[in-house]
Amino acid sequence: MSWRKTTVIKNVPKVDLQAYNVLIAGGFKAGKTRLWKEVMEKFYPNDPDAGILLAFEDGFSSWELESVIDMYNKDWKFFKDVVVKNLVEEAANGRVSKVIGIDTVDRMWSMAEEYIIETYSKKYGKKFASLQDITESVKELNGHTLTKQEVWNQIDTLKRSGYGFFWLCWVKERETVTIDDVKFQSIELSISKSGRDIFESQAHLICTLFNEVTVTDKEGNELEENKKSKSGKEIASKFHKSEVMMYFRPSNYISIGGGRFTDLPDKVEYSAENFIKVFENAVKGQLKNTDKTVEELKVSQTQEREEKAKEFAEQVEEQQTVEDLIAQIDTETKRFASNDLKERVVPKFTEIFGSPNYRKSEDTEKLKEALEFIKSTA
Repeated sequence: MSWRKTTVIKNVPKVDLQAYNVLIAGGFKAGKTRLWKEVMEKFYPNDPDAGILLAFEDGFSSWELESVIDMYNKDWKFFKDVVVKNLVEEAANGRVSKVIGIDTVDRMWSMAEEYIIETYSKKYGKKFASLQDITESVKELNGHTLTKQEVWNQIDTLKRSGYGFFWLCWVKERETVTIDDVKFQSIELSISKSGRDIFESQAHLICTLFNEVTVTDKEGNELEENKKSKSGKEIASKFHKSEVMMYFRPSNYISIGGGRFTDLPDKVEYSAENFIKVFENAVKGQLKNTDKTVEELKVSQTQEREEKAKEFAEQVEEQQTVEDLIAQIDTETKRFASNDLKERVVPKFTEIFGSPNYRKSEDTEKLKEALEFIKSTA
């Protein structure tokens, strides 16, 4: 059989929001969480659990949300061992959610940094103060790279399990100097470069929320230049109006924008309806050589995605990591009183590992055997 028949494929652009990584950037109180909520409600009107928000900050508390996980009061281990693990299992056995909102990736990144610092402090018996401290103290390690790998592993696992993403991000103003030594101000993502390497680079569609201000006179007419006093001094107007705009392409001030679509407007007025319209028009603009309708493509693509996601999720369940297995054994040991653990579990663990200390083992088969034993021990 020709290798082309099994290797070379024809790709038809995906038409469902679930197939994409969407990045929504904006300043504090710009409307990021609101846009997530309203887009989910309008895109999946009959499926309130389609969008699940992982709230790494407490801004969600003022919104009525059907499906949210309070990550603000949890830690990274809970995210890995409970949230990711169970979302992967659902993808294999009966999907509930389709699109995951992360609010915000900045707070998510900070939580991952804390996890890396704590993990490697325990491993090396030294209290590291920062990621840079890890990098400078341990020759073979880079704290920033470790964080990037940790976050990407979880994001990639969820993506390959068939979930779409809405990444909500903060922005900041930055001064840049060109090669000709000319300075300019622009808005960019607030997260570190390691974070941008994941979220900005992997986004299929980027939307930046920006509050545009129009200066007016008291009658509401737009001013094109500052008013002047009788002496000729420029004076500020006491009147203005503002409107939040959604930028889908970079401007001379906003550097965050764009995507993997050709038919994108520069900007539109802020609303869930307008966002969905931009997305749908962008998708249709990519469909040049297919006779199928969007709805027909959605059905076939959903079936294909679910088959691949189920296959991947089943592989993930089978390929448990050493860290996962040790964490599960830790949980099981808490069921036993100290004397019971010593009498009923320690002898078997010593037989399996050569000592009771299962945490030092790197052998997944032995760890699986130990986990199976302790789970079956009443």
